[in-house]
Amino acid sequence: MKIDLNKLKQDLKGYIRRLIEGPLELYYEHVQPRVHAVTSLARTELIDYPRGSERNRRLVLVFAGIFIADYLMYCLHTNKNIGDIFPELPSLSHEKKVSVYLPALDGATIMRETREIPLYDSDEKTAKLLFETVVKGSLYDNTAMAVPAGLFVRKVWIQGRGSGNGRVCIIDLEPAELRLSATVIKNSERLFRRAVEKTITENIPSIKTVLVLEKGVPGTALWEL
Repeated sequence: MKIDLNKLKQDLKGYIRRLIEGPLELYYEHVQPRVHAVTSLARTELIDYPRGSERNRRLVLVFAGIFIADYLMYCLHTNKNIGDIFPELPSLSHEKKVSVYLPALDGATIMRETREIPLYDSDEKTAKLLFETVVKGSLYDNTAMAVPAGLFVRKVWIQGRGSGNGRVCIIDLEPAELRLSATVIKNSERLFRRAVEKTITENIPSIKTVLVLEKGVPGTALWEL
């Protein structure tokens, strides 16, 4: 059976033309008029609006709406609660003194400082604040290089029944990023983990073990390879 190549080429060209023309017709018929309508409305109501103060007010509202939508999408993709942007409101009527243990710059010593923290209604909130306090470092010495990475808590939860001994505090972090021009001190991460565990277990006696995860993964190195 002889195949007519010319006819085959013509049929193929016609098929490709129909594939291209179909979406183009759909665009020109349905999409383009709506794009022109939205563009015209934006120009009329925002860019060319005669009253300057009203135009600026509308522009501020538009950009605020864009930023809010962007934040909502960020929350959706990172599994964060929308209210996480606001800091927790501690009870201002009660505070307590705690011992905070901080890694020193020699990679071997743990320092002790006394702080006052709010009296929260849950151990999870207290553990989160204690962890963040260790990350920030000393109030009296520059110990920022002892924790050379930015550490942000995703979630803290405590496993174990009641308030008895043997509970486990689990701290889940966002992936850590070294700060620009940061120098990693040898053994600094192991010392930091010891300081965190000592700080939390001493101030919350029911907790005996502290686990630090990175986006749900245990045993991940935070900044030391």
